[in-house]
Amino acid sequence: RLDESLVDLARVIKPTLTILDAVRILVANGPQGGSLEDVKTLNTIIAGVDQVAVDSYGATLFGMRGQDLGYVRLAHKEGMGNMDLTKAVIARINL
Repeated sequence: RLDESLVDLARVIKPTLTILDAVRILVANGPQGGSLEDVKTLNTIIAGVDQVAVDSYGATLFGMRGQDLGYVRLAHKEGMGNMDLTKAVIARINL
């Protein structure tokens, strides 16, 4: 029941800003990885006020959609945020 627990936690601790660090992501052999080939360098930081949208966008970095993640689906259904990225304002900033 990890999905429900994550949503319960988000109900109690209501973040005003969510930051997802995707500078390097582990794409295989998690949680600790087996080798450097298991790590993909994206040099990406995602920030937003909608924690559901941030995690939904983060799922795309792994070739998934937000609805593929149980806790994102549940939080969206309960009105805690929006997993539909077509309705999100996404700004890309290159440094």
